[in-house]
Amino acid sequence: MPSIRLRTRRLLRRLGYDIIRCNPKDPGRDPFLDMTRFLTGVRRPLIFDVGANLGQSIAQLHEAFPGAVIHSFEPSPTTYAELKRRSQGMADVNLWNLGVGASTGSLPLLENSDSDMSSFLAPGPTAWGNIVQTSAVPVVTLDDFTAQKQIEHVHVLKSDTQGYDFEVLKGCERLFAENRIDLIYYEVIVSHMYDSLPAFYDVFRFLAERGFSLVSLYDQHYQNGMLSWTDVLFARSQAKLER
Repeated sequence: MPSIRLRTRRLLRRLGYDIIRCNPKDPGRDPFLDMTRFLTGVRRPLIFDVGANLGQSIAQLHEAFPGAVIHSFEPSPTTYAELKRRSQGMADVNLWNLGVGASTGSLPLLENSDSDMSSFLAPGPTAWGNIVQTSAVPVVTLDDFTAQKQIEHVHVLKSDTQGYDFEVLKGCERLFAENRIDLIYYEVIVSHMYDSLPAFYDVFRFLAERGFSLVSLYDQHYQNGMLSWTDVLFARSQAKLER
């Protein structure tokens, strides 16, 4: 017969709950806590927040790194205006109404009725919301941006661009070659949420070939019983990161 503890756990799971023993400080539970472990002693990290949307990640990054200098990129003119309003008074937060990609130029942004679904990629069958307008927006590479702004080192590159993250990474070749990025945190979409999505193993191989190791996966989300998207953290493989 199942033990009382096992029967209780099964009952709780049917109700949508579970009981597990965990230490919130264990690696792999909190991506921002894991970032601070890799950047111990970095008092004023420089962070790129690519795909800022309405600033959700700015608050999380500021909580993890109170002294951080953050550059937030949001391509949508409409969303950028709201991001700017919400970010007023935040110290060391620099906002840029720009897209980020593999080459500098201009791209059509498919703006969604749900702003966090807007993308340079066409929506697929598992997407939601509706395309309300298409906006031609300027796009930069992070190689070019860091050169223009004389930024020497990026401690954290966070990217959430609704399937366009591989293109963001392709625009960092000089930064990778010179070991000028420490941590990469981005959203992996594995369902057909957008057309022309890269396979995760292609991005994994790309980063591994440039000296990065996978730290962990976080916050898995499912659609129709299958993994749809999750967040991943990669760290530059050298034992000692830039301080």
